[in-house]
Amino acid sequence: MSKPSLFPSLASWMGTTPATHPLREQFDAADESDHPTSFRRTVLQAFDDIIATLEKAEPLRLSQPKGDFLKAKTDDDLLIVRAELVAAAKLASAGVGFDFGARKGSPEPDLILREANLALEVKARRPNGLRDLVSELKAALDEIEVGVTVHLACSEMPLVIKKDAREAIIKETLDRVWAGAWGTRVTQLDQPWAATPRLDLAVRLFEQSIPLAPGSHVVVENGFELSGHLQDVESVVLAVLDDEQKIKQAEARPTILLIDAARTGNAWMRSGHIWARRLADRLPDSTPFVGVGVMIPTLDKADVPISLALRGNAAPEALEAAKKLAVDLGLDLAE
Repeated sequence: MSKPSLFPSLASWMGTTPATHPLREQFDAADESDHPTSFRRTVLQAFDDIIATLEKAEPLRLSQPKGDFLKAKTDDDLLIVRAELVAAAKLASAGVGFDFGARKGSPEPDLILREANLALEVKARRPNGLRDLVSELKAALDEIEVGVTVHLACSEMPLVIKKDAREAIIKETLDRVWAGAWGTRVTQLDQPWAATPRLDLAVRLFEQSIPLAPGSHVVVENGFELSGHLQDVESVVLAVLDDEQKIKQAEARPTILLIDAARTGNAWMRSGHIWARRLADRLPDSTPFVGVGVMIPTLDKADVPISLALRGNAAPEALEAAKKLAVDLGLDLAE
């Protein structure tokens, strides 16, 4: 069975993408023999379903996110446009008429409802300092091909580890490996922006008798707390409310700010109704946005759960439209 038969809508978009497109390898390798629940099959099927839903709905200016999809060079590029596409597909699947906002001229939000004076602005956030440190440390250790395992342990999971701090940890770790300084050394992470301003990170080195397979040198030990981490995630999400460009879009028409937090630390561990409640508790009355939502999309699903909090002092007409949208989409809602 050919690719157009397996994923007809996705195939029409992939047709003009270069070999370097971040989805190209998975797409080219796909085969009818792939199990229906395999990672590759479900990821590609989700993209196909999203695109098919949008093409059937025929919103104006679909060519804009399609162009972003075609030009994607990295996984980040692809996931940023996917956030907008999956939010749009959720509207289309619920029968909510919308168009993509114009990008030229006066700023407009990403998704504009046709039958209500309401819009959605979609933003993807990806800070995850521990994940970045693990990825960069693995790459550094793979290059020197030594028999070592590095265990990272901390009481509270850090959301942000600045680039210079990561580089210092990696350099110190490599120096210890070359010197054979096995055992544990504790590094203090200074993070005045976080719920835990100073956090101890233990770096434990274990000598191995033989070199390990690439990518297997680093282990993150379990047991860290998430209370402060999730508080930091909330702060990162709500910080987007202060983005000048987003504010201008919100001032153009009543707008809900929708944050893709799937790659923001461990945001995915919190249930939807708790996310809605926490957003409502921290949403400032002074923001120009009607409300703020969090969505946690997964690559293998064409739909996405959304948690929404509304600003109680927003204009009554905007609140009514937002509440109706929440019902139409089946969202977790808090006011």
